[in-house]
Amino acid sequence: MKAVVFEGKGKLVIKEMPVPELEDRVVPKKYGGFLKIRKEEQVKLKVVAASICGTDLAILRVPAGHNATSGVILGHEYVGKVLEIGDEVSNVKIGDMVVVDPNIKCDKCWLCRNDMASLCTDMTTLGIFCHGGFAEYNIAPAKQLFKISKDMKIEKAIFFEPLTCATHCWSKLNFKLGDSILIFGSGPMGCYYIELARLNGANLIIVSEPNAFRREFAKKMGADIIVNPVEENLTEIIKKHTSKNGCFGVDVAIDACGVPEVINSAMDLVRPGGKISTFGEQDVTRTADKVSFTKVTQKELEIFGSYVCTRSSDQTINILERDDCNIEKLITHKIPLDEIHRGIELMIKGKAIEIIVYPNGISNQKKEKGQTK
Repeated sequence: MKAVVFEGKGKLVIKEMPVPELEDRVVPKKYGGFLKIRKEEQVKLKVVAASICGTDLAILRVPAGHNATSGVILGHEYVGKVLEIGDEVSNVKIGDMVVVDPNIKCDKCWLCRNDMASLCTDMTTLGIFCHGGFAEYNIAPAKQLFKISKDMKIEKAIFFEPLTCATHCWSKLNFKLGDSILIFGSGPMGCYYIELARLNGANLIIVSEPNAFRREFAKKMGADIIVNPVEENLTEIIKKHTSKNGCFGVDVAIDACGVPEVINSAMDLVRPGGKISTFGEQDVTRTADKVSFTKVTQKELEIFGSYVCTRSSDQTINILERDDCNIEKLITHKIPLDEIHRGIELMIKGKAIEIIVYPNGISNQKKEKGQTK
């Protein structure tokens, strides 16, 4: 089968790989060591669609902004059709359409048993540390699969994995009807937060984004105020729209761009007692500096991290099934697997938001019953 393989130090190649079969396998863990996945708990998938994530771009940077296993098939955001199941699999059956939670946790450690499975130290990830969805076929543990309706379009289902991450973060915000929010960045993740804010009754959605192309998508997704921080004074704009009773600031700020410097801006631009999510800071080679923790104390700010997802998969499917969920507006390109390098280049240059990759061909995916217009 044709697959996209990471070969280390920024090298990505399209090559022929063996079609995977159900068999006992041992795969690398994220933090070292190996995980055994038994044949009986596995599912063979035909990959219907996959998408390029910002984490893929970080993996391909030199030096890398995110670790990955050399020799692995990338692609951790994907949708598949069940072709074969192991003897102990009961949650899906042959012919089902499924979305994939790529982060395989041990389900046994203290973190997993205390609702912090996203921090499992025995975790591994499909498409990063073991083979993923940039291939015609894939093997995944059944517990990582979630059945979707055959009426759900691929154009919505493809957003499942990244949206679970945003939904997990959102669950920590205690966001109230009528709250205001500032989102740094309107790339893919920033746009997911715009959609969640809209669906959750935000009174004011402000987006800070220097890229003109991405600002257009913030507008499409329903942001109320869109700021170019290079040419406009973000602080003055926040003051103008949020000042009341002697203070100003948004209720919530989210870093959705991974630029460490925005943490300082967020601390200035949330109201006293406001909340800040550092969601976007995923590049292991960069750090924020000159952060005043005195300001954190004196404003009684809540600053928190959020990493992948713990138990937001079913909630995310519910969101995608809503008629008023407009997330497919973010799709800018649909490409075959052979054009993966072009897709990555478009993402790096900020000329794409969501790129769907079809490992089995664009024309073939249209034959999947009930999947596309």
